[in-house]
Amino acid sequence: MKWYNMFMNNFTIDYHKLYYLSNNVTPLNSDCGLLCGKLCCQPGKFISLGMYLYPGEEIMFTGKEDWLEWELRKPAEDYFPPSWKEPLHFIVCTKPCPRASRPLSCRFFPIAPHILPDNTLLLIHETMSLSYQCPLILEDIPLADGFVDMVGQCWQILLTDQRIRDLVLLDSKDREKNSVQPRVLRIVE
Repeated sequence: MKWYNMFMNNFTIDYHKLYYLSNNVTPLNSDCGLLCGKLCCQPGKFISLGMYLYPGEEIMFTGKEDWLEWELRKPAEDYFPPSWKEPLHFIVCTKPCPRASRPLSCRFFPIAPHILPDNTLLLIHETMSLSYQCPLILEDIPLADGFVDMVGQCWQILLTDQRIRDLVLLDSKDREKNSVQPRVLRIVE
């Protein structure tokens, strides 16, 4: 049975549940930051780190965190699907975050979702251009099974929101259009 259920479009995402599911699960059974000197957790040193929040994820933050700067953006200007309405929440890390408060984009890295034309959900290594090289991707280091399972479970929930599904479909079509061959980690059913 396919994970996709087109009747769930009005489902409200329980971000508290997603944060709980992903709170103590990491890509490796050891600290992956030891491989790269924690590049993705050192804003300002080499890069300015930022990420978009998923629709509704902003409820997980007060907006007054001393480790974040908030930007409200227009979805159309940042190449998001028309189903994404204003404001689009973009946060930039100003210093390392409290681990339990990190956004879902950080929790899932280096895994990204990819949807095939037949609606099959794949978990792949992230393919977007980054300002640093992640050894987990570069060296194709095997990720912990529990981590991959957690990311798959969370994406099944996230994709019940049509806006998020629209974004993943857009990204997936762009990869195919640009002949990007993602490295498949798992098929989610």
